[in-house]
Amino acid sequence: MIFNIKHKTVFSYNSAPLSAIQKLRITPIDNGNQKILNWNIDVIGCSIELETNDFQGNKIHLCKTVNDSKQIEITSYGKLEIFDTNGITGPHKGNIPIDLFKFSSSYYTNVGSKIKKLASDLLKDIDGKNFSDIELLNILSNKILQKVKYLKGKTNIKTTAEESLGLGCGVCQDHVHIFLATTRLLGFPSRYVSGYLMLNNTRIQDASHAWAEVFIENLGWVGFDISNGISPDDKYVKLAVGFDYLDVIPISGIRVGDSDEEIKTKILIESKQ
Repeated sequence: MIFNIKHKTVFSYNSAPLSAIQKLRITPIDNGNQKILNWNIDVIGCSIELETNDFQGNKIHLCKTVNDSKQIEITSYGKLEIFDTNGITGPHKGNIPIDLFKFSSSYYTNVGSKIKKLASDLLKDIDGKNFSDIELLNILSNKILQKVKYLKGKTNIKTTAEESLGLGCGVCQDHVHIFLATTRLLGFPSRYVSGYLMLNNTRIQDASHAWAEVFIENLGWVGFDISNGISPDDKYVKLAVGFDYLDVIPISGIRVGDSDEEIKTKILIESKQ
């Protein structure tokens, strides 16, 4: 599958901030199941000061406001080729030991009584049955979706796995954090993935997507889209990976000065066979 993607974010201020710096994670990962054919980032009202990779291997750009800008436009765009590998994205790369992905990463995935009960119920359900790791993880994914209905507006970017599990609703970020907390409690290395999903009959979107990956011996990293109950295929584009949401935020930053900020995002995704 060939994708043409354009991701535009506009920051508007009622008065120009004294200074503002944005960290960008909006360059797709070039790995086993996706190949970047071309990719660019254009900015207006700011300048790209640094291009590097973070400790997870994600491509990072740092932008700084210029000329007392009251509006910043950041547009990333390009073409990729995506291959359907049944959710398997290959071996572990980078300098982070794989075992670190077995531990709770932050307050997002801290294990409380609700996560412990979810894990305990799962083990009871499969007791005495000979399930493979993939089958067990798919059962967990389905159980999370049954307990936590996909519903916007009830959670936010600060909601933890414990909180959304208690609410019984959430969005893809919440599903992933619950999945990560539970799989790590069960001894699986797992990580958060941000990216894009080509939705049927939808070219323009206002948000990116999130799913999880688990490292399984003899397979490598394997993806699980909990919100949709499937393994990522050639309709998924991976932007960044990390221990949790904090490691993969597409655009984050800090600013100095008393000014209100308005953010608008538009993502255009087109594909062809």
